[in-house]
Amino acid sequence: ATVGNELKYLARQYQQETAKNQSALTRQTEMNTTLQEKETEAALVTEQLTTAKTALDAQRNQYIQVQEKAQHNQARFEEAQKKMYALMNQVQQVRAKQRSLQDIQENYSGFYQGVRLVLKNKQHLEGIVGAVAELIDVPQDYTVAIETALGASAQHVIVENERDARNAITYLKENRGGRATFLPLTTIKARYLPEYARNQAQQVNGFIGVASELVESPASIQTITDNLLGSILIAEDLQSANALARALNYSYRIVSLEGDVMNAGGSMTGGATKKNAGSLFSQSNELQQLTAQAAQLDERLQTTEKQVQHFEAAAKEARAALDTLRTQGEEARMTAHELQNRLDHLQQELDRLQKEQQVFAFEHREVQAFFEEYAEKKQDLEEQQQHITAQLTKIDQDIRQMNVEEDLIEEKRQQLSEDVARLQADFAVQKEQTAHLQQKIAANAQAIAENEDRQRVLTRQIQALSSNASDHGFSEEALLQQIKEYAAAKDTLTEELGAIRTKRQALQLKIGTLDEALSSANLEQKEQLSQKTAVEIEKNRSELVMDNRLLYLQEEYNMTYEKAAQDFAAITDAVAAKEEIQTLKTAIDEIGPVNLNAIEQFEQVNQRHVFLTGQRDDLLTAKAQLFDTMSEMDEEVKTRFGEVFDAIRLQFKQVFPNMFGGGHAELVLTDPTDLLNTGIEIEAQPPGKKLQNLSLLSGGERALTAIALLFSIIQVRPVPFCVLDEVEAALDEANVSRFGHYLSAFQNDTQFIVVTHRKGTMEAADVLYGVTMQESGVSKTVSVRLEEVREGGRFAAAQE
Repeated sequence: ATVGNELKYLARQYQQETAKNQSALTRQTEMNTTLQEKETEAALVTEQLTTAKTALDAQRNQYIQVQEKAQHNQARFEEAQKKMYALMNQVQQVRAKQRSLQDIQENYSGFYQGVRLVLKNKQHLEGIVGAVAELIDVPQDYTVAIETALGASAQHVIVENERDARNAITYLKENRGGRATFLPLTTIKARYLPEYARNQAQQVNGFIGVASELVESPASIQTITDNLLGSILIAEDLQSANALARALNYSYRIVSLEGDVMNAGGSMTGGATKKNAGSLFSQSNELQQLTAQAAQLDERLQTTEKQVQHFEAAAKEARAALDTLRTQGEEARMTAHELQNRLDHLQQELDRLQKEQQVFAFEHREVQAFFEEYAEKKQDLEEQQQHITAQLTKIDQDIRQMNVEEDLIEEKRQQLSEDVARLQADFAVQKEQTAHLQQKIAANAQAIAENEDRQRVLTRQIQALSSNASDHGFSEEALLQQIKEYAAAKDTLTEELGAIRTKRQALQLKIGTLDEALSSANLEQKEQLSQKTAVEIEKNRSELVMDNRLLYLQEEYNMTYEKAAQDFAAITDAVAAKEEIQTLKTAIDEIGPVNLNAIEQFEQVNQRHVFLTGQRDDLLTAKAQLFDTMSEMDEEVKTRFGEVFDAIRLQFKQVFPNMFGGGHAELVLTDPTDLLNTGIEIEAQPPGKKLQNLSLLSGGERALTAIALLFSIIQVRPVPFCVLDEVEAALDEANVSRFGHYLSAFQNDTQFIVVTHRKGTMEAADVLYGVTMQESGVSKTVSVRLEEVREGGRFAAAQE
């Protein structure tokens, strides 16, 4: 049956493989046609893609060139624009400073009150030429020396004649406008250095020249210039001035470039001079420089604006070309991308078709191999079938022989049964006979008993008869004869009964033996029939199970028994194998349905994963760099803060006692271990008090402590400009004086503008500005240069 099932399965598989092969051949033919079409289309798309990529590369190269050009133009434009903005800023600054200086000159700021009033009203006064300072041009290198040489004469007013001078003086008196010195051109005479003195001076090292020759002035006032500067010599330094003075017998005034003076007669004037950026000659020189600088900056600005316009136009043109190329490039890129996608799709189709071809080729080879194996396998199965048929024939013969033997046994059993029946019948007859004999024996026994009874009766009768012989007619001999007959009959019956009993026992033994043989034969027959039935049932069940398992193997695993036996080892533990199969099936079910596009999707996802991983790594690297930079900045801040704090703390320790006239103060960090987040506390101990926190001091002490801290900071980090608004309002007079003294100590490095009402602060100032309201709602600014005020409240100009 197994071979027959295998033959049936093989025939069914042959039919399936034949149909499958025929379908595969049909599909392969269609696939070959499709493959040729796809290959032709792929070649065409590849050619188009190559052309598109070539064009795209050309556009990319052109785009890069144009981009570099655009970036270059943009960089040039931005650079020129920055330069233009810088120039515009410089122009604005210069213009603002120029306007400020022009306003100062127009308002005659820096001039004495009387001079300023005359100059402002020179249009209403006749013969006013101008001030010496505004009419003389002094080179930058000689500004300090000429300004020192002229002194207050720089603010003298030049007039046409004496009448004009008298009119101006009258105007000042009428308007109470102060005083001024006037130089009439008709009365002032030139003063010159003698030739011998010039020759002697030229022989001394460090001699620069005569002051009047180092400046420029209009020819109309040259007499005034020669009068004021014609006899004054200019030297490089004080030592040169001393040498000149000795050479000229201390007869002339000599001024060094630094402003030191050797007066006629041998007296010397010198020392530190205040850096006064608002001097009259400095303002004039600076205004000229600013005017020239403004003109140069305007010219440069115009040139730069033209460059910016040119670069901007070029940058716009390049950006427009870049946008055009970008648009064309995007279109070309989209075209190339579409062609690439189309080519990728065709390549995927080709790969799929080639894979299917490979699968078909493999299946075709398997089918051919199956067809090749089919004949051999069929022949082997037919031979096996013939062999099995022969075996079955032999088995049938054996079965028939067994059936014959069984029939013989059955006949023998029937014969035995008949013999048993016959024997049973004989036994029954014998038994009946035995019963009859037993009955007869019993009857005979009874008869014997009766005879014995009769004998006893007869004996008694005989005895009676013997006693009464005469009464009876039997003789003793007749009775004895009758007794003998009866005894002989009894013996005969007893012998017959023994023989019957013996025969019955023999028959019973024979019947028992036959019954045992019959029972044994029946049991053996039943056992053989049961075995035969069980073998046939097991055979049919095994054939059914094998057919089911072969079918399951074919349908579930697409595999034959021979292939499975060849590729896999036999299973020793069926339970463990079933558990493993169930586990594998569960795992397969959990995996879900097979995704045929998993490889392509994996490539896409993997490509995106790689890209995102790279982006993440870049972000992490940038983050780490930012944290490193932040750490470096924190360390730099800590270092600089620590350095500056230590320096300010040391200065504060020195400034505080000077401001308070004693005492002690300290700057303390609230958290020295965390310089980025620490606070700063001020612990101060004014003279005569205990060390305490700043909040516990009085208002004046707190203000003076804050001022001391401010001065400490300025000493560590000087600033060019500082505005203070009534910071000393809460101080007493002594502390105000100290405050003013400290302000004066910083005047060389820092310019202070102080809003104050305290006299001590005002006394320390160089210039005072006040606001007055002479008329209701009209405010005017009043300024006083304290350096021009002499003792007794007199101005230097008035003394001159």
